[in-house]
Amino acid sequence: MQILCLGGRDVGRPWYEHHRLVWNYRLTEFQAAILLQQLKRVESQTQIRMKNAQYLTSRLSSIPGICPLRVSSDASTHSHHIYIFRFCEEEFGLERGRFLEALSKEGILCTAGYAHPLYRNPMFLNQEFYPRNCPISCSHYGSSMDYAAFAPLCPNAEKACQEAIWLEHRQLLGRQDDMDDIVAAVEKIHEGRHQLRKTP
Repeated sequence: MQILCLGGRDVGRPWYEHHRLVWNYRLTEFQAAILLQQLKRVESQTQIRMKNAQYLTSRLSSIPGICPLRVSSDASTHSHHIYIFRFCEEEFGLERGRFLEALSKEGILCTAGYAHPLYRNPMFLNQEFYPRNCPISCSHYGSSMDYAAFAPLCPNAEKACQEAIWLEHRQLLGRQDDMDDIVAAVEKIHEGRHQLRKTP
């Protein structure tokens, strides 16, 4: 029953790996009561995150190999649930895994984001859908879908999963000097990249 409420995830497997088409019903009444109170703060927190994200983008953009996610000029609001930037290994001079490890050691909450695009999830590759595999390979559809063939059709999705760095959104609720700490950590890693490459 747990997997039916956990977005099709299997216990002990990576968080962004989905094995079958199910629901995402995890919210309890107690959690909903807390959420209703927290929603009163969402506007002010969104404004803080937007301001800090803009500041981070202006500072991080000058570091080689760091390309913050652009926000469309016609967007009036951006929640920045996650602050994302592209990490170009060649330009920065360090492997992404080593960068993430070093950034974590500097106290910055970060991940590599999605391990793979949606179509690479076991649910799609193994076609673990509803009974009779509806809606994709049942009689109503009249055909089958080869999700493994999507990779060459979606090079940007593949690249995004290979280059993304996610900063945990709670960090964007800090002060400007907290943002400066994030920038200083990235700059420190960039300056020490040659030594990090030599370290096993």
